Amino acid sequence: MRQPLVLALVTITSLGLAACATPNPIQTDRTVFNFDSTFQRAAYGQPIETTFDKTVTVFREAGYALDIVDRATGQISGQRGKTGDKGASKNNDMRFVALILPGVGGGSQLALKFVQVSNVGVPVLNRTQAEVVLSQPELYAYVFRRVDDANRVIETPPAALAPTSGQSGLESDILPVDPNGTN
Repeated sequence: MRQPLVLALVTITSLGLAACATPNPIQTDRTVFNFDSTFQRAAYGQPIETTFDKTVTVFREAGYALDIVDRATGQISGQRGKTGDKGASKNNDMRFVALILPGVGGGSQLALKFVQVSNVGVPVLNRTQAEVVLSQPELYAYVFRRVDDANRVIETPPAALAPTSGQSGLESDILPVDPNGTN
């Protein structure tokens, strides 16, 4: 009689602890948009709607699954899984949070934060995730430049694409061009 009672007590306690140990954050998704010093910003001379659309395009093309795309508040967030080659031993996810803010003179600002998420601890017993905010300026500069260049059509005249005299189409990509016209 005593053994089933102890077993029931242990089971109820274990279930209670298991419910508290979820790998997901307890906070709501929108609290990650609290603007703080971890965001890096870039200013653009274009309207906020244009910056919003370009930001969404850049992250979709980069393979991110977008969680929040809210044009009314300027909030965008997303994540993607492993980015290494097949068979990579690391299990790191990358998340981002972006805020599109009004800028000076009708322009806009993009505030951006990248977070790398790694599983730590014993996989079966403890599924804790460590989150590290990435602060490398070159990472953000690359994305800011991509957003600035997104949807921009660069027209190259056909004459510039044609091979110079003495070069076939395939050779034009690998052989240097002699400015004097002699090879």
